[in-house]
Amino acid sequence: MTTDWLAKRRHQVKIVDVRVTPMYLLGHIDGALSIPKQQFLSTRGGVKSLVPTVSEFASLMDRYGITPDTTVVAYAEDDNPYAARFIWTLRYHGHERAYVLDGGFNKWAKENGPTAFLPTKVVSTAGYHCQPGRDIRAETDYILTRLGNPGVMVWDTRSYKEFDGSDIRAERGGHIPGAVHLDWTNLQKEVDGVRVLKSEEEIRALLTAVGITPEQDIVAHCQTGIRSSYATLVLLGLGYRVENYDGSWIEWANNKALPVNRTIRTASRSH
Repeated sequence: MTTDWLAKRRHQVKIVDVRVTPMYLLGHIDGALSIPKQQFLSTRGGVKSLVPTVSEFASLMDRYGITPDTTVVAYAEDDNPYAARFIWTLRYHGHERAYVLDGGFNKWAKENGPTAFLPTKVVSTAGYHCQPGRDIRAETDYILTRLGNPGVMVWDTRSYKEFDGSDIRAERGGHIPGAVHLDWTNLQKEVDGVRVLKSEEEIRALLTAVGITPEQDIVAHCQTGIRSSYATLVLLGLGYRVENYDGSWIEWANNKALPVNRTIRTASRSH
């Protein structure tokens, strides 16, 4: 959603700031609640940053007074994908009226939108019920059993150095066999000093260039399913069939039974 859209409906929606608490206290959108990332990421089976369970999520929503009928708009910094992760979590649990603020706090502040320093009062509720949502989450077995299937495309949204194995952030470096690479940051462009989403035409051209098409079932991932949440929401908005692998590379690479490819390019020697 745009800042203009939010400015007109600020008192009709629940605004959520997912930045770190110190940043929230230094200034936030007037009326925004502070829900730091630690509150909507779970660790299970030794894998961190997984989507919360139904009971965990319902408890979180009750704590902040969010009901199934609430329209939620989340934001962080313009280049911070945690707002997308929060909104993807809502969508996964069936809460469809949930959106990311394009340009985040940076764009809101640049446009002199109303801000505040005092924390917004939290009014809790009870009885939040998750509704079965669209199937927008992938797990390891789903990917493993579809490797080599031309109808399924794995989209690696990390940096290229992570993809080729030269930047190792887990027990192994590299990428899932057959995955295509497109850094999630390529979905954005800078306008007046703020990072915002590119146009639909620009995004479709980027996706087509790497072989991602609307006819495929797409699985997006990164290191811990955060950056790929942004990519997933973008594709959902464009009508693609897409799932976010929240276990992501940290889960895949740390399981040595799973295949990994490395494509490190060596520099040519001069003689």
